[in-house]
Amino acid sequence: MATQMEEIVVVQQEVCAERVVHIEHMQAVRRSLLPAQDVERIAALFSVLSDPTRLQVVHALLNAPEGELCVCDLATGLGRDDTTISHQLRVLRNQHIVTMRKAGRIVYYRLVDEHIRQLLKMSIEHTCEGSATCFKQEVEVSA
Repeated sequence: MATQMEEIVVVQQEVCAERVVHIEHMQAVRRSLLPAQDVERIAALFSVLSDPTRLQVVHALLNAPEGELCVCDLATGLGRDDTTISHQLRVLRNQHIVTMRKAGRIVYYRLVDEHIRQLLKMSIEHTCEGSATCFKQEVEVSA
């Protein structure tokens, strides 16, 4: 466990030793700022995907044999109750991550589009970099 002195040294190494503002760099940062509305929507997307249950649901849908799964199959496959999975799917639907279709009394869910598939695939690849024990599965990116 790091001591308080070691933590201070690490922080000092991560901060400029001298406070200097490079005008051209600062202006480039300001020119590339995302609009506040976009920042909020992107942050909301990552926030929704930060929940482990929702992430498992999205991953299950990513790997669904026919591209979609019903609530019962998701709940049973993930070892959760239908109510929990329905709630998580509602949150994902509200954030435009999944869409649904009804076939009689059965509701099927699928990922909204290719962007979500790519985002999850890249996230898995990124977190697996340098890890010998990481889950590695070839994921078909096109739906």
